[in-house]
Amino acid sequence: MKTVIRASAPAKVNLVFEVGAIQADGYHPVNSLFLGLNLREELTLVAGEPGSGISIYVHGDTLPERHIQAVPTDETNLVYKVAEALAEHHGLVTPDLQLDIHKRIPVAGGMAGGSSDAAAMLVALNEFFFQEHGISKLATAELAQLGAALGSDIPFCLYGGLAIGTNRGEQIQELPDLEFETHWLLCISSQGLSTPLVFHRFDELDSLHDFSNLSALQIHSAKELASFMANDLEPAAVSLMPELAELRLKLEELGALKAMVSGSGPTVAALFESSDRCVEVARLLNSEGIFALTSTGPSAGARLEG
Repeated sequence: MKTVIRASAPAKVNLVFEVGAIQADGYHPVNSLFLGLNLREELTLVAGEPGSGISIYVHGDTLPERHIQAVPTDETNLVYKVAEALAEHHGLVTPDLQLDIHKRIPVAGGMAGGSSDAAAMLVALNEFFFQEHGISKLATAELAQLGAALGSDIPFCLYGGLAIGTNRGEQIQELPDLEFETHWLLCISSQGLSTPLVFHRFDELDSLHDFSNLSALQIHSAKELASFMANDLEPAAVSLMPELAELRLKLEELGALKAMVSGSGPTVAALFESSDRCVEVARLLNSEGIFALTSTGPSAGARLEG
């Protein structure tokens, strides 16, 4: 009987995203407050026939087809790279696998869809090597270290919940979960926005400030959370895509406590106090041709599913 393992991992939203000056290596240090959302990618891993290599299948029933088609199914997909990296870590040949990804997180929306897949793959393959080879499972911190070499958002997708991300966002400090459920409306643009271009515009705008002590934040309600939400990249993203400012304003006029470009965009994330109002606004926007999803948070990190 073939080994079948299922795992899932959350989307993320940046509640606070502070950006420092570009470094000699070409990267900007960040200071971010991440929240995991209950918009979870699901990955099913099945042992393949010997010599069959890695096959990747992608499907989904809540996203426009373009988001499904945009996911690579070859060695450029992060799940493929995870398989190679974890096998190499254990001194093993990359296993033959069939991988099925049930996609719920939009592509290129700044919500860590690819990183979520990679985190789910790390957890699933960790279990696979334990079952198939009797290899002791790596701890989350060890998986995060492997994941960080492949993508800066992968460690947070492993931890989930509420956490601070520093350096490139891959150094994670877990925080106690929020005491309340948050309700989110996520507006996904039909146009892309180049992350390097947004950072380049950020450099041009020269709006640097000192990093905040995010671990000292005291958040007891959605209104308090809204008052802390901030994104250093928002002015740069809006200057490149002015319609983002219009959408942000519209969402707040429709009842959002706070609407903000998430990360480098082009997703606009809006926090609502009421689940009902959040759903109502999403329905309204979709009727106007604006692709909108709803979700809640916090959500746990990558985990095995039954």
